[in-house]
Amino acid sequence: MTEFERRAVLAMWSFQGVGAIGLETLERLVPKSEWLRLPVKELAALADLKADVRERVLACGSLEAQAERIEARLKMTRQRVCFEGDREYPARLAGVRGAPPLLFFKGPGAVVCPRAHVGIVGTRHPDKDWEQWTMGFSRTCAEQGLVVASGGAEGIDTAAHLGALSGQGVTWAFVASGLEQLDAAPREIVGPVLASGGTVFSEYPPDVRANAGLFVQRNRLISGSADAVVLVRGKEKSGARHTAEAARRYQRQLLAVPGNPRELGAELCRDFLRSGARPCFDVSDVLTAVGLVEMAMPEALEEKGPVSDDSRAVFEALPRGIFDMELAVAAVPQKSSGAVAAALMELELASWLVPRSGRRYEKRE
Repeated sequence: MTEFERRAVLAMWSFQGVGAIGLETLERLVPKSEWLRLPVKELAALADLKADVRERVLACGSLEAQAERIEARLKMTRQRVCFEGDREYPARLAGVRGAPPLLFFKGPGAVVCPRAHVGIVGTRHPDKDWEQWTMGFSRTCAEQGLVVASGGAEGIDTAAHLGALSGQGVTWAFVASGLEQLDAAPREIVGPVLASGGTVFSEYPPDVRANAGLFVQRNRLISGSADAVVLVRGKEKSGARHTAEAARRYQRQLLAVPGNPRELGAELCRDFLRSGARPCFDVSDVLTAVGLVEMAMPEALEEKGPVSDDSRAVFEALPRGIFDMELAVAAVPQKSSGAVAAALMELELASWLVPRSGRRYEKRE
């Protein structure tokens, strides 16, 4: 697009509710190069907008004036804009039906060249065990060269971002508001994400506050930008369902983390596993799903780090030699599978366990 066309698209997109389909409809009738010159009354009629959106467009005076206003607002809030085809715009998202023609962002954007992108999503209220498991899982994703994407919300989203940061990796947060109107949870994670070289994206212009509908709409961006999506935990009506459904709609690899068949909070994972999602026990499952081979990791030979009393108790109960997750759970029947998984991750990170191929471990005595 020419600079003239980019300003026209930015101005029209800044009217919340126009949408990608509305822009496509307008472009079929009038070239983008003409938008800034047309009276807004004519533009609003051609785009076939809803009444409330049409009122906002008509009230702007002219599209040129709206372009100047949004550009000034972006400069004031230190945001940038990337369009489909730009290096900063996530390549996998480009071309997805209904994807936004542009994204507002802070950070470098999608300029890194990773092995693949993985979206990690789940409930805002996980058990602490699964929060810890997610952090360890995300850390390993980052160590394997994957970009970790999530929604910046509390719970599983935040654990995914923090895990990627602890693994010295890149993480993207897709938020459901304007970038200067963040709710408490994304506001807390944005600083560390940006400081580590990650990026915060939004399809919403400045001054838009989050609401339930925007969270649902935002979820498709996590799936659209990813090569694979992992569901960690969620109840039947969890918002992560929309992310998983979008993954299938966009033909992305969908994985779900199994657990105890009666475990509360795992209903969403069970639903999608029944309908064909791949089971995800560790990062090797993600790598297999996207056609990658696990990178060799050096064995942790440094001294053992500190671990919690619970993890130490799990370690003492584990069998000698090489074992898998099933044997680990059987060795500690008094703990849930999530608690054992979290303990294994902590023990591995603290060098009490050595990871082996095939999702197996070996104790360091």
